[in-house]
Amino acid sequence: MAELVAAFLFIGVVAYAVLGGADFGAGFWDLLAGGAKRGREPRHLIDVSLAPVWEANHTWLIYCLVVLWTAFPPAFAAITTTLYIPLIFALLGIVLRGAGFAFRKATVRTEEQRLYGAAFALSSVLTPYCFGAIAGGLASGRVPTAGNGDAISSWVNPSSILGGVLAVLACSYLAATYLTVEALHRDDQRLYRYFRDRAIAAGAVTGAVSIAGIFVLQADSPRLFDRLSGPALPLVVLAAVGGLVGLALLWAKRTVGTRVAAAGAVALVIVGWGVAQTPYLLGTHLSITEAAAPDTTLAVVVGVAIVAGLLIVPSLVLLFRLSSRGAVAADDRPFRAGVTEGERGSGEGMTEGDGSAAGQAGRGSGAALTTGTRSTGAKTARTPAVPVDPATVRSRPHRWVPYALCAGAVTATAVAGARATRPDARWCRELNTPDWQPPPWAFGAVWTPLYASLAVAGGRALGAAHGPQRKALAGELAANLALNAGWSNLFFRLRSPLAGLAGTLLLDASNVRLLARVARTDRKAAVVLLPYAVWCAYATCLNASIVARNHGPRQRGPAKS
Repeated sequence: MAELVAAFLFIGVVAYAVLGGADFGAGFWDLLAGGAKRGREPRHLIDVSLAPVWEANHTWLIYCLVVLWTAFPPAFAAITTTLYIPLIFALLGIVLRGAGFAFRKATVRTEEQRLYGAAFALSSVLTPYCFGAIAGGLASGRVPTAGNGDAISSWVNPSSILGGVLAVLACSYLAATYLTVEALHRDDQRLYRYFRDRAIAAGAVTGAVSIAGIFVLQADSPRLFDRLSGPALPLVVLAAVGGLVGLALLWAKRTVGTRVAAAGAVALVIVGWGVAQTPYLLGTHLSITEAAAPDTTLAVVVGVAIVAGLLIVPSLVLLFRLSSRGAVAADDRPFRAGVTEGERGSGEGMTEGDGSAAGQAGRGSGAALTTGTRSTGAKTARTPAVPVDPATVRSRPHRWVPYALCAGAVTATAVAGARATRPDARWCRELNTPDWQPPPWAFGAVWTPLYASLAVAGGRALGAAHGPQRKALAGELAANLALNAGWSNLFFRLRSPLAGLAGTLLLDASNVRLLARVARTDRKAAVVLLPYAVWCAYATCLNASIVARNHGPRQRGPAKS
């Protein structure tokens, strides 16, 4: 149970690094954009891309803190009493960054805009550096189990400096990649080349620093170096491949998969760090089980984490989709006509101190919506702008209803399966399992995002389907969820791997049918659903191997631990 909660905690760390890290990286490029005139258009793109989502991305930081102090209180106490200086700097940076970003858009005078812009940009560099330094202090074992370690050397050391620099560079690489894709969506070739060149440069520098960091870790953190060059080496190699693929897609002007490749590269690096630290929370000491809270507390944390993931992930996906379509405005005014010449390139108020009506209108340019095409960032719109009537929009069916229904159904399935699953039961521990079976905690870590993807794909497909097609799809999805929850009861409650194999074979067949129906309705939803089907097929192979290795009859009936 403790390992499962640790996996949930690390999922939050990865999500915050990939989503919040891109926001911090945008501040890095804001800092280097130049003066008010030269940096107007890059800052404008940063503002309109960042404004709708930057507050939502901090959800993952709150999630990580809550899980850490609830599930692993000794580790939380040790970290906060030793690394309190970089933690204070990081939290101060988050506050100053938000205040600078908000006040910069609300001011007109150039001097004030520069002041608030500097606060936003500098804090965007300070915060990821402090988080990276904290990771370096943990990985190198400089946080004692009892806490109250050295307040300076714990985060001012070679490993921490390397971690801080890599955090800033990784965030800048993510942000430049995301902004390049956004510029392509807007058909702005100048900004595309601007951010593409910076993404390639950031990726190259990040790779060079990572290679140099090998020697730093070898001398300063030998255990981390041994683990990164051992069990975590495949993840590090895949991260490098993902980074190269992302850069190649950028150069080829591809929008599909570019952000996924960049985010995957950063996520794999962080997962590699987690694998290298296992089984310790503090790098070289205080194991996960030693720091864990009582099992009852951990069980509650697991349940809350599953429910929170199924609610938060679809909500964030919907927010990002609405933001990418321009339906979420930078200044909370989504219903606007076309972009005017006065609004173009205003940089969210980053003008030369102009307080005229055109300068005032510029701060709302990110909210522009046109019918038939999205705002492209060009000086003239492709088609005449037609104002959208808010009353008409409100009369449309709520698109979030299918997502909410699917999230509820998937949550019930996850809870039913979790209640039946007992991997710690004696009979289960005595099974002869293959070497390629993951540890028990890995299943929860994998199933959480898979359940979330199932809810998202189901909600998207049901929202696109109509009439009998929707009813058939809903029935297929319900049958699939029933088979999903039923497998745990067949395997664990009946204590029969053979019955479990029959159940997972039926689930595979249902996955094929569900994929076919979803693909006919929405191909993107089918792509989202594909990892779920692949993992179920892997589980079938694993179940079949367990059946083949355990020929003897098993006791039937309710499982007893």
